[in-house]
Amino acid sequence: MSLAPESALVPPKAVVIEDDPEVAHLLLVILTQAGFDVRVAHDGPSGVEAVRSHEPVVTTVDVALPGFDGFEATRRIRSFSETYIVMVSALTAEADILGGFAAGADDYVGKPFRPRELRSRFMAGLRRPQRRVAHPSYAPPEPVRPARTPYAGPVEPVRPAPPTEPAPAPVAEPAAPVPAPRGGVEFAAEWIHFRGLDLNPGRGELVVDGAPVDLQPLEFDLLEILLYSGEQVRSAADLALSLRGETYRAGSPVLESDRLLVNQAMSSLLTRLGEHRPDPRWIELTPAGYRLVSP
Repeated sequence: MSLAPESALVPPKAVVIEDDPEVAHLLLVILTQAGFDVRVAHDGPSGVEAVRSHEPVVTTVDVALPGFDGFEATRRIRSFSETYIVMVSALTAEADILGGFAAGADDYVGKPFRPRELRSRFMAGLRRPQRRVAHPSYAPPEPVRPARTPYAGPVEPVRPAPPTEPAPAPVAEPAAPVPAPRGGVEFAAEWIHFRGLDLNPGRGELVVDGAPVDLQPLEFDLLEILLYSGEQVRSAADLALSLRGETYRAGSPVLESDRLLVNQAMSSLLTRLGEHRPDPRWIELTPAGYRLVSP
């Protein structure tokens, strides 16, 4: 299913409220690739104001935010908006999850997360019908009824006013810029492009120089992670953590069997792409791990 906007001028809107720059960029990439016009805020107060002014369909909220936390941000957002709120947090205890739903969140995703899993949550938010909710402090005015006046005889007919120039058509708000390519990687509506290699994460498709290539699920996930990483070197341990959806190393041990599994899958991926050669086209092996070939 495509999340492409119905009109190129009016894409669905999203707001990311996240204080970690790397996580915020990843969420920006995922949402922009899915066709959203995205705004990013890095603290609670500015995040609430971004939702108020941007009127998004989907909003992601971190829990640990400067200013005030994500629970308070969610409560304030819910007081005036029906945006689909996905809380994205490293706090995954039952009390934290229940607290998120109690504050008004529609979904709760633990960090670390997998991009494809999170994209499916955004799809759910886009499909859900939206309805505008009035702020609690707002009350509609009472209708004003004109006072009855006694008849005072005939009056002069009302002459029509001279024609006026039609009001100019509203100009659509420009969409947020697409995230800058990383290491030559380009993010389009549903596809990730890199030197003739085209990946569609939503449909699980890989096309190389116009021809489809079949990958195992683990190989596909590793390739997607590397494309998101750009020129950053990713070790087998890093990739193992990312496969779990983990963003942080703290408290996340990687077993030797995990590294072996990643290295075996990467070797199979490189074989399928024909990359076992002195001058690889897409992915190169370094002493520290794997990375995309520099432009």
